Amino acid sequence: MTAGPPLARRAKSLLCRQRVAAVMVPLAWMAAAGASAAGTTVGPSGGQLMAVLLGCALLTGLRPGRRGEYPAGICGLWELPAVVLAPTAFAFTVPAAAAAIACWPARRLACALDAAAAGLADGAVSAAFHQAAPPQPPPGMPGGQWLLAVVAAGVLRQALICAVFPLATREEPPGRADGPELLRGGLAELSAGILVTCSAILSPLCVLLAVPLATPLLRSARHAQLARQARTDARTGLLNGDAWQDAAAAEITRAARARLPLAIVLLDVDHFKAVNDTHGHLAGDQVLRAVAGIISSQLRGYDIAGRYGGDEFAVLLPHTQPGQARRIAERLRMAVAAGAGDSTQTPVRVTISAGVASLADCGPQLQALIAVADAALYDAKAAGRNRVRTWRGQPPGTSSPADDEAAPAPAVLEAVPRR
Repeated sequence: MTAGPPLARRAKSLLCRQRVAAVMVPLAWMAAAGASAAGTTVGPSGGQLMAVLLGCALLTGLRPGRRGEYPAGICGLWELPAVVLAPTAFAFTVPAAAAAIACWPARRLACALDAAAAGLADGAVSAAFHQAAPPQPPPGMPGGQWLLAVVAAGVLRQALICAVFPLATREEPPGRADGPELLRGGLAELSAGILVTCSAILSPLCVLLAVPLATPLLRSARHAQLARQARTDARTGLLNGDAWQDAAAAEITRAARARLPLAIVLLDVDHFKAVNDTHGHLAGDQVLRAVAGIISSQLRGYDIAGRYGGDEFAVLLPHTQPGQARRIAERLRMAVAAGAGDSTQTPVRVTISAGVASLADCGPQLQALIAVADAALYDAKAAGRNRVRTWRGQPPGTSSPADDEAAPAPAVLEAVPRR
């Protein structure tokens, strides 16, 4: 099968950009840090401040692992003062030094990418800040104007880390459900970093007073991280089954109250057991990740996709009529058939079957929608797989693929045997 349409090309292009960034970001960091260090003279006060900031960073929870495994708010608490108060060379090296010390037992390449991305962002912001404002407010400069420049530096630092870090480390971008939590964490990081920066102007030793402040930030950030992990399927990055059902139930209630159309699609990877038996479970996991990536790339911003269980995926389609839902399901089926084998590093190429159910046919109960979609999915697999079906209240294998509209489902539907 040829690598199809723009989908496989986009996946390969993204992987190529990630590989290039994983090489270029460390090289750019080393070049910029070296050039900055060449023209920097280290004074006693600067060295003392860096030693205190580095010690505080290590004292407040920095530990081996990916940067995503310890709270970014704790890092920003100590890195923003280095960006503002210290020479630019220190801003390039403080994140790298902290990550190198913390990750030394693991000696993972990912840690080097993390440190380079953070150091590059901090150094770039430090250079820009020192061009626009002095390290400390001079006597003739209004304090509010200097403080505004510090706030701008903190915002710019977070924006650069959000832009550079996922590209260099291949981290998945956060879902829209994580937005409010990330915003609150970012504001807490920025506020704490500004307070530490202002206290460090009086004396580097004043920074030590912020160590107890880091404890609640640490707990809050770890709680938010655990909450995200509890909602996310580790293999695919989609919502897990429980989180998807919670989100789907809320959307169904909203659609029923506003009398808006809605549909769900259940998708199942055909012959997935044979993939595991023939190619191994690692190849099976790669297939699941590839299918999940294709599903996500084909959906609209307000659609909700999740891994329902095993090799089965679920997609909620708000504001979608039954015929449109079937066409979306057909687009997903064609995209997986064209691109799944080319999105993984294995020769495995798979297809999916799909069952569609709509709110108009089933009523505002999530379990009724799931049961009807599951029956349609069973029908699609019984009819030969690699196809889309809508429930028509007929025995499996007898529905017509030419019809977009599904007949109303019975009020009570027997549980369909699991495949």
